[in-house]
Amino acid sequence: MDERHLLLLGLLMAQSQHGYSINEFIERNLGRVTGMKRATAYALLEKLEQKGLVRMETVTVGNYPPRKVYSITPAGRDVFLKLLQELLVDTDQRASAVDIALMFTDWLERDRVIELLQERASRLRAQAAQLSVTPDHEHTPGVNHSLQRKITLLKAEEEWILDLIRRLQDRGLGDQPASYPSGGAQS
Repeated sequence: MDERHLLLLGLLMAQSQHGYSINEFIERNLGRVTGMKRATAYALLEKLEQKGLVRMETVTVGNYPPRKVYSITPAGRDVFLKLLQELLVDTDQRASAVDIALMFTDWLERDRVIELLQERASRLRAQAAQLSVTPDHEHTPGVNHSLQRKITLLKAEEEWILDLIRRLQDRGLGDQPASYPSGGAQS
């Protein structure tokens, strides 16, 4: 179980919800915090149901088509609370795509790396600015904490990227991609 399961279980802690409502809330309020797609959310809800952590009922109201309504089960509440506590203290981060890409920047010309890093810094700055104007979630301060953390991390990464650019510019290495000796990467 990971943060995606925590998100879905957490949204069901307050009340039962239609799958559509869950996805709308994620897109409208948490789109910049999580990249979860609708198909993923539905697939995870189905798996949570199979594990007995979520109950699904088909509800028909008036002339509307039947809708699936999800509720958290007592076992789901227990798993939610356990996972919440685990993830709040977990510092063992998985590698992100940029972490992996940074490992191989030696294969690009230094000027191209600098250009790409400048673009990343610009995008990080724009994303932080966009999140900074998100309306306050007065009744759900936890959402505010998550947004504030994301903004802080974006700004910190931008600062780190700008420092890396300065170091690359100061180093003045050749513009040729590195060729690794049989003993490993160059330092």
